[in-house]
Amino acid sequence: MPNKTLQARLDRFIHAPQTELALIVLILLSVILVIAEVTLDNNTQAYKLVYLTQELLTGIFIIELTIRYFAAKNKRRFFRHYWLDIIAVLPLLRAFRLLRVLRLLRLLRVGILLNQNLNRLGSTLATSIGVQIGVLLVVGLIILVGAIAIHLLEGFTNPDFASVKDSLWWSFFTLVSGEPIGGEPQTDAGRLVTLIVILGGLTMFAMFTGVVSAVMVQRLRTVMEIKHWELDELRDHIVICGWNRSGHLLIEQLQADPSLKHHPIVVVAEFIQTPERELKHVNRSQIYFYTGDYTTIDVLEAVGIYHTSRAILLADATHPRSDQDRDARTVLAALTIEKLHPGIYTCAQLLDGKNNVQLRVAGVEDVIVADELASHLMATSVRNWGSVDVLAELLTVQTGNQIYKISLPQQWNGISFWNAAQWLKEELDSILVAVERQTQGRRETLVNPAKDEQLMLGDRLVVIARHQPQIERVLKAKKQ
Repeated sequence: MPNKTLQARLDRFIHAPQTELALIVLILLSVILVIAEVTLDNNTQAYKLVYLTQELLTGIFIIELTIRYFAAKNKRRFFRHYWLDIIAVLPLLRAFRLLRVLRLLRLLRVGILLNQNLNRLGSTLATSIGVQIGVLLVVGLIILVGAIAIHLLEGFTNPDFASVKDSLWWSFFTLVSGEPIGGEPQTDAGRLVTLIVILGGLTMFAMFTGVVSAVMVQRLRTVMEIKHWELDELRDHIVICGWNRSGHLLIEQLQADPSLKHHPIVVVAEFIQTPERELKHVNRSQIYFYTGDYTTIDVLEAVGIYHTSRAILLADATHPRSDQDRDARTVLAALTIEKLHPGIYTCAQLLDGKNNVQLRVAGVEDVIVADELASHLMATSVRNWGSVDVLAELLTVQTGNQIYKISLPQQWNGISFWNAAQWLKEELDSILVAVERQTQGRRETLVNPAKDEQLMLGDRLVVIARHQPQIERVLKAKKQ
């Protein structure tokens, strides 16, 4: 148990925004030092200082990767995602000068970290900046690798590449023009480097001019956004298992909530084609699609189920199945998710209310039987004309009042339901409608209890309000 606690703490530390920002700065510094190390004379004091600083940074990167390895639940996936970073810090790079060029590959990690943190911005801005950063990093990486490699290979024998400055200009012009300009390589290794730079330039030109096909552009955009890399880095995200025609409305409602709009959403289902066209009014930079069978452990681990804050199980309609089969998949997925991550909040959609028992046993907190709920809404509307308008406002986030849950303040232990309701209405213009309480390990909801019902520590108050009520803040202000 202590080992798991330490693992969780290290995981939070290594994925904290401050840690990622520090890594970006250190990686950029390391790239600058690689260039300086190649440029300086080995016998100078400056070279020794650069050498020692580079060794220190290498030690920090090794510690970083060690923490990531220890915190990773799937070690095989760790090696699959970080093999380039591991190569970049190997001590073997000191034995061969040319291999030091591989340290520049960590620039790709800078792109990954920047794209992850850009998701906190708006959809259009994040996508635009993310693509531009990706393009600049790829161009810079090709120029730097080409320049330093050609300098190390031919700098001592070919006067065209005697200095790093000349090599950088050669790499830049060769990338832009598609042919060697500013120098001709004399060795086979040098010609290979030239070919790589030229091919890199042609690829970039094709990307900018749009000559490549729509499929290649789409794939390139996916690579630039680094979605597959980011999946393993997500924390406190929401996983939606299955997809049907109500899926886009669900995502719109989640992103409309101020407390959830910055949470990434991973949609996993056996897609034939991912439903991007349906998601016209959402922040696309926060949406991830993963094609796979969400009832299997491997797929759930791939979407980071261990680090998920909420799981939503939709009645999957991506393939033709009977209602019983769709509910059976929902139950199986719920059992698997609760087994892998017992502390997760899970909400499941069922087509047949008879399957509710299995989900409750599995530990699913909320179960929605779509047809039953629709029937209840219609019956309520018939019995009370216009009541659907009230329910519609309460169930949507974009306008009017919504339902919120707030923890009972310690100083309210023992007060009556009526006194709490009066205070909430007078101070926060909120209506107290129910109390949620844990009784013998099971959740019990008291809707409109007796006015003298005593509230207890651990209770959660269900209120109707226009905004999230800030009880603690108001109580603290009044106390002062």
